[in-house]
Amino acid sequence: MILYYLMDIPIGLSNLVLNIPVLILSLKFMGKFYTVVTILSTVSLSLFIDLTAFMADWCVISNPLVAAISGGVVLGAALGLLYRYNSNSGGLDVIGAVIKKFYNLEIGYVVFGLNFIIIMSSAWIFTLEPAICTLIAMYINATVSSRIVIGFAQRKAAFIVSDKPLEVADTILRNIHHGATLLYGQGGFSGKDKKIVFAIVDLTQVTKLRHFIEDIDPHAFLFIMNTTDVIGRGFTSPLTPKLPGTTRYTFGADGKMTPTRSWSWEMEQESHK
Repeated sequence: MILYYLMDIPIGLSNLVLNIPVLILSLKFMGKFYTVVTILSTVSLSLFIDLTAFMADWCVISNPLVAAISGGVVLGAALGLLYRYNSNSGGLDVIGAVIKKFYNLEIGYVVFGLNFIIIMSSAWIFTLEPAICTLIAMYINATVSSRIVIGFAQRKAAFIVSDKPLEVADTILRNIHHGATLLYGQGGFSGKDKKIVFAIVDLTQVTKLRHFIEDIDPHAFLFIMNTTDVIGRGFTSPLTPKLPGTTRYTFGADGKMTPTRSWSWEMEQESHK
């Protein structure tokens, strides 16, 4: 874009030429397959930029701020799909991918940082107002693309340290209808062995979980973490119509889960400790 304004060189052509060193960087750090994908995307992007150059005169949205917001969302959604499936649009995307490989940073925010430096250093060409609108579009682009890469289906990972872990796990299984895992740990101060309950729940079930835990053990230690892309039965694949019984639970004809006598006795013994 800067070369177009300064030297009237077509944007698509300058994009293609400037990507040559980027392709060498891609081949060295990202491998042959990624480089082939980069070549295809760079050529396609450069071609379509010049073929659709006539559309620049169309004034569909007259407000620059609205154009920045809508453009950022559309571009972010498109780039997010590319990043999610290990592809790119060439240019700064490749540099972002290389940085992500070595420093585990999200590509969208790396590209935004690089664009921020470029745009602010060239603000004297476009004046300050278009530069700020461009930064707004780039920030929205980075946020949307990173969200698509991470995933929209947010879940909560709950860790509960309680003196009544069996009852807590039983409540999660029977009342919240999600699985629970007992992790074995040891108190750093007391040295006592502890059972830590780990469970993944939906965002809307966090309040219910907290109330259940407060009723069971008011002194329980609970911390909740954000998690995304939870994969497995009950989240991305449906539960089987009828789960088999275990030594801890049986299922009635109505599908209701009931603890066995031995498991009920263990939970009762725990509550009397």
